[in-house]
Amino acid sequence: MLGVLLPFEIRYHLRQISFRAAAILFFGLGILAIQGSYGGEEVHKNSPYAITVIVGLLSLCSIFASTIFCANVVLRDTTYKMDAIVFTTAVGRLPYFGVRFLGLLLAVFLLLCLSLLGMAAGSVLLDSGQSGPFRFDYFWQPLLVFGLPNVLFSSSLIFCTAMLSQNVRAIYVAGVLLYILYWSASILGNSPLLATSSLKIAEPDPLPLLLDPFGLAAFFGEARLWSDWQRNTQLFPLRNVFLLNRLLWTAFAGILLTVSYQYFTFRLHLPAQTRQKTRQESVNLVRYSPYQVHPQGYAFGWITFLSQLKLEIISLVKHIPFMVMLLLWIFLFAIELNDTLFSGSYGIRTYPATGVIIDELRSMRLAMLLIIFYAAELLGRERAATMQELIYSTPVFTSSLWGAKCVTLGVLVVILVSTNIGIGIAVQLSNGYFTIELPSYLTLYYYSGLPLFLFAVLAVFIQTITPNKYLGMLLSMLVAFCIVFSRRLGIEHYLLRYATVPELTYSYLNGFGHFANAFNWYMLYWGAFAVVLSLLTIGLWQNGQYNTGWQRVNSIGSHWGKLSAYLGAAAVLLWLFTGSKIYYDTNVVGNYKSTAAKLDWQLRYERQFKPFSRRSQPIIKAVITDIALYPKDGKYTVKGSYRLKNESTEPMSTVWVGIDPEVTSCRLSIQGARQTRNAEFNQYWFILQKPLVPGAEVTLHFSMEVIRSGFMPFNSEHAVVENGTYIELEKYVPFLGYNSRFETDDAKARKKSGLPSQSIPVPADNRYHLIDLETTVSTEPDQYVVTVGDLQKSWIADQRRYFEYKTTAPINFMFALSSARYTIKKETYKGVELSICYQDGRTHNMASMMQAMKDAMDYCNSNFSHYPLKHFTLAEIPHYKGAATAYPGLIFSAERINFLSDFRNTDNVNFGYAIVAHEVSHQWWANKVAPVNGPGDGLLTESLAKYTEAMVVEKSFGKMLLRNYLQTDNGLYFSMRNSDGKELPLAQATDQPYVYYQKGGLVLYAIKETLGEANLNRALQRLIEKHAYPATKATPDDLIHELYQEATATQARRIDDLLKKVIVYSMKVTVVSCESLVNCQFRLTLRINMGKTEQGSNKPLLPDDAIDIALFDRKPEEWDQHLKPLYLQKHHFSNGETLLTLTINKKPQSVAIDPYGYMLDENQADNRQEVRFGK
Repeated sequence: MLGVLLPFEIRYHLRQISFRAAAILFFGLGILAIQGSYGGEEVHKNSPYAITVIVGLLSLCSIFASTIFCANVVLRDTTYKMDAIVFTTAVGRLPYFGVRFLGLLLAVFLLLCLSLLGMAAGSVLLDSGQSGPFRFDYFWQPLLVFGLPNVLFSSSLIFCTAMLSQNVRAIYVAGVLLYILYWSASILGNSPLLATSSLKIAEPDPLPLLLDPFGLAAFFGEARLWSDWQRNTQLFPLRNVFLLNRLLWTAFAGILLTVSYQYFTFRLHLPAQTRQKTRQESVNLVRYSPYQVHPQGYAFGWITFLSQLKLEIISLVKHIPFMVMLLLWIFLFAIELNDTLFSGSYGIRTYPATGVIIDELRSMRLAMLLIIFYAAELLGRERAATMQELIYSTPVFTSSLWGAKCVTLGVLVVILVSTNIGIGIAVQLSNGYFTIELPSYLTLYYYSGLPLFLFAVLAVFIQTITPNKYLGMLLSMLVAFCIVFSRRLGIEHYLLRYATVPELTYSYLNGFGHFANAFNWYMLYWGAFAVVLSLLTIGLWQNGQYNTGWQRVNSIGSHWGKLSAYLGAAAVLLWLFTGSKIYYDTNVVGNYKSTAAKLDWQLRYERQFKPFSRRSQPIIKAVITDIALYPKDGKYTVKGSYRLKNESTEPMSTVWVGIDPEVTSCRLSIQGARQTRNAEFNQYWFILQKPLVPGAEVTLHFSMEVIRSGFMPFNSEHAVVENGTYIELEKYVPFLGYNSRFETDDAKARKKSGLPSQSIPVPADNRYHLIDLETTVSTEPDQYVVTVGDLQKSWIADQRRYFEYKTTAPINFMFALSSARYTIKKETYKGVELSICYQDGRTHNMASMMQAMKDAMDYCNSNFSHYPLKHFTLAEIPHYKGAATAYPGLIFSAERINFLSDFRNTDNVNFGYAIVAHEVSHQWWANKVAPVNGPGDGLLTESLAKYTEAMVVEKSFGKMLLRNYLQTDNGLYFSMRNSDGKELPLAQATDQPYVYYQKGGLVLYAIKETLGEANLNRALQRLIEKHAYPATKATPDDLIHELYQEATATQARRIDDLLKKVIVYSMKVTVVSCESLVNCQFRLTLRINMGKTEQGSNKPLLPDDAIDIALFDRKPEEWDQHLKPLYLQKHHFSNGETLLTLTINKKPQSVAIDPYGYMLDENQADNRQEVRFGK
């Protein structure tokens, strides 16, 4: 019987329009997905790693298909009332169950196979430089290892739900449950698909990897450290945690099927009937009297709408599946919020402040899936109950029916937003945070709820125009996919992205700020469009009167009255007006460019102007600016002048000036000079009346206006907002000559346009070009301005507040500013006025930040050179991307890291303290000693700042606590190094932040441990003496030269390994034997495995390194910040394996190699071991 029924079942699946649409969709997704980038620039797009990632992601997409197929096909007997007939046939329980399940499984698995065919076809379209060899095992192995088990599990769960509940909505909840399981496991397993994952320590716990039913967390957990070569050639092995994961969830799928087979009902449920004795009752006859009904007018429409709305809402919420779905929703967002707030990078915990929670809960993309499901159910409710003919024969208005269903979806959105608000408040109260800002929470109904409601209107429209609700669900999902990933699909302009707005970020300083204005206009724009969609939906409503689509189109106006016509016309006019307004503010004022247009602009700029980059230009010697900030209007103006000097040996007849594209308008002038301009690139040439001879000076005057509205791509370095303006002004005032900042690093595009795949740097100038700066800034009367220089005076005039700043000594060409409603805390420390400008009420970390400034200054003053200024200021700016940045005498720090993080846990390093120490050190490493721009310059700025930061932290918190901090940096380094192309040595690295941040700090700390702190600091002190202004700038070779002066020959080789090569280690310690001796002594024999590998070499290097070996009197799991070693000594290792015997006077409990974690070791877990003595 199985041989007859199964082919029939499969043919039934294949004949469904939903299956055919899904087949086309999955094939197209395969073609599209193979074009993406997975795992780094050097990883082939058809590599086994990339294909595995795609198969895993597509198996998640198959959940949706499985949900639809199960609801449509598996429950067809119940849906079409055929169960009574089917259950009386000769088909047995097992064949019925098996055929239905196998049909579902094979149909969904076939979609996955089609997606692989699409990937294979798409790989033919790849450029040769982006693809590797085509091998079938690269496709079928991920399909069998990931695809089949994932489809088996998801299909089993959904099928089990269908068979036991016989309820379509329960099937939808099962589908949502699968997505929530995946998302929760991804959060707990630190999946790199999540935005925050790259900032966390790489090694996740095994439990979340096991609990991910789709195996992706286990895959990413192991493959995160794979090299490019491994990702291009190696299939993911079925072993360890991943093997257990596959066995676990396959077995669980089997259990689900067994349970569902055991308990599903293979018979028709009929209500029990009891015989009752019939008795005659007297009936009072009532004369019929006709009741006049007036099925016209707004009152009738309103009454029918309310009646229908009540029924729709009851059908939505008064069901167990809805309650289960709500519980799943709470579970997911509670986990996500808890992970975000309390499990950040470096162990950072964030105070559960309302603003932080709002920013995390605002995005609710999962709700789109629920809207798709419930839109299909609401619009198919009458048909499912076979009541459509009866309902559509009544005089009820179509608009009432449509309105009731749309409002019900709106109620769903309100319930979800309210649930999120409840989750946020519960998290706050459960963590002892009682400052609940309810008005801020209420904004979520607008900023989160309204876009979702507009999507609901679109989902209703799609369901209305499709003849099959499951096809409508597929189309809705496709549209949702296009909306969410529209930028990747090449649809970038927000005028074309339905119900989508430019980046919306909440900041405590500024709320939604200038984002809100753009949001309002886009909601008007898409709201007007939604009104048009609504009228079309009403006109095309499937009321049974018109059978064909063409008949429905022809009758579209029959459902509209005069009000509808007027409303439609008004909506169209509003849509056109708001669209024109948005277009003007975005494209005209904001000079909008798509990604392709911007790339083309960059390429043409380089081709056209780089040939002239070597032409000598005058040097800016002094800058005077008069800046007017208009925070409420999102704009500012600058009037200023440069004093230019010819410091070359040749006369100059032309001055070449450029303007940044983000500047709205600008006027430039040099007295007596003739001006020519390239308008497209904002380039100006001034032909001087008389050539500027060497040593001569000339003044360039400029005035510019900049509008930074919410319609423009947000730039956190160029933000003019109502409270918390932050502008790195040196990047946006006029610049001289060629600006390499406008070049692109897109190697493929560069090569295609005839440029070298990598930019050829303009020869760097090793001279300092410092400036004198005078700045006057005006702003709102209740705001305070912070910028570079000493505050000369402040005053209020014409309802504006003015600040005059002036530098007392020349500075680098760096002058940012911020303006906000600051409260200021000041202290004078050793003759320096320390200030913190912050938002009133957030004083949690004030003491530690102030202490960090003092400690960092003390360390740098004692070990490097004296701080030259009389003031130092830390200013809070809104929470956008980044943590902090340093300017002469000034730090700008993002609010969330330093001001909203909870550093009360003394078991971790105070990360806010470390950031402030890092930024203070930039007064020496970037300001006092600046590097020559070019390869390795990050070593002399960020790496030295990381070293100084580590030393300040060590002095304050101790080496054992610093160890955790360094291990985090080590984990981050290994996590990121395999996703960024070929790694360069630290002394040559460019645009590889993980090299000069994470690795740089570790390497310099290792050099400190090699040379000794005093010797390293003496070398750094000489570097400052030789290369601070007015000497020449420093290069990496200058630093290495100074280090050599303090090193022996062996130590010099170690410095070369760390700075001039890319070398990583693999160390392991094993206790071979341990015994107690007389006189209370203890002898240990250790096996030390020492691996050393250089990038680009497949052969291990022989070690030649002195590494710390330590013994402790506590077990590894008992280590804390107060732990001191019983024994600590460097031992030189020159072999891959060494036996080492140690004798000490105290009983050790643990042994460690590299106990403080500063060596670049991919797996530090085996660097320590417990010591067990026999009884």
